[in-house]
Amino acid sequence: MGGSIHYEVKGRDRQGPWEGKRRYNEFLLLQETLARRFPGVPLPILPEKQAFGNKDVLFLQDRTFYLQRYLRKIARFDFILESQEFQLFSRP
Repeated sequence: MGGSIHYEVKGRDRQGPWEGKRRYNEFLLLQETLARRFPGVPLPILPEKQAFGNKDVLFLQDRTFYLQRYLRKIARFDFILESQEFQLFSRP
């Protein structure tokens, strides 16, 4: 898609299943927003941003794995899944 990488994401919350494609920057924005909204909550860590080699197949596989793990860890907090910030991420 226009030279940028999109990651397929899907999940389920009280409204039912959701899915879509998100860019890494959208994950970063979610992380920053959640950290401001819920200070003190031990949020999982995102994989680091990489400027070069970020379209390498192995890098993309690793990043996909870590982004999926990030979402699974976030899902442990019902109050985050139900937050407006997460709803904007999951259902823009």
